[in-house]
Amino acid sequence: MPVTGDDLFDESPATRRVAVETVFNRLRSSLGLHWPEGGGGTATLGATRLDGRRVPMVGYLNFIHPPQVQVIGEPEIAYLESIGDDQLSHVLERVTAGATKLVVIADGRVLRKEVRAAFDGAGIAVFETAATAHRSAYRLRHFLGEALARQITVHGVFLEVLSIGLLLTGDSGVGKSELALELVNRGHRLVADDAPEFALLGPDDLNGGCPPVLQDFLEVRGLGILNIRAMFGEAAIKRRKQLGLIIRLVRPKSGVLDAPDRLAGTRTIQRLLDVEIPEITLPVAVGHNLSVLVEAACRDHLLRMQGQYSDEEFALRQHKAIQEPTSCG
Repeated sequence: MPVTGDDLFDESPATRRVAVETVFNRLRSSLGLHWPEGGGGTATLGATRLDGRRVPMVGYLNFIHPPQVQVIGEPEIAYLESIGDDQLSHVLERVTAGATKLVVIADGRVLRKEVRAAFDGAGIAVFETAATAHRSAYRLRHFLGEALARQITVHGVFLEVLSIGLLLTGDSGVGKSELALELVNRGHRLVADDAPEFALLGPDDLNGGCPPVLQDFLEVRGLGILNIRAMFGEAAIKRRKQLGLIIRLVRPKSGVLDAPDRLAGTRTIQRLLDVEIPEITLPVAVGHNLSVLVEAACRDHLLRMQGQYSDEEFALRQHKAIQEPTSCG
């Protein structure tokens, strides 16, 4: 199947950065973070290379290949307290001269004064938390993984239809929002209207959500801005969803429909952030019940994910019927 491009997709810059202050503000509540006065550091975290290699983002105390964020818990504190002054000086020299921008002291422990002074002198931010080192590292990796992921903004409407993350695209005014409203009215869920944002959270996980300013709202021509949560309830809104299918709505030129493949329909593959997403093109024409067609497309997509292809089954059945000898009366 051909792979197509689309100028409706706008990828954000490849190099993303997150300020240390942002990490603190976002994880302050969940980890009970404390940022002592004079804790240093106003740096940003992001993709960094050192000596030709990529620097790890989050890790436990490591002075051989220091990560950007070091988590120091009870075992690491015990190690720092057990080594002599010469070895401690070597460790601190390696850590402060590396790519480390943030140190999180977990398990409610406290750093030795000389260690804390070395971090402060190097401009490394130091957070303290009573949470375990394991929990702290997990939350840091999860947050930074999302915040620093490659992202793309799309012009369209993103919904959850029959458990599938469905993106409706097409030219402005083609009827995406009206179709989305009808689908919500039929029990499906809205994720984002107009400008859904997708982040690459895994090799094949293109996860989409809504910009905060647009959350819960859908613009419908003739009706203006509608609050879908207020109109249909909490169940009509989905916060995030993995993208699984794209449906492109098109107006036939001069009122004449381009003849699609009678067996397979009009199917292509759209590549977004190196992830291949199936795309179906549906014509917008008088008499077409688009909501039913979209639901049918989603049901067929679920069957295809299970290895059941209706067009191939029909072609095989037809081939067998042609090959069977006809009986003569």
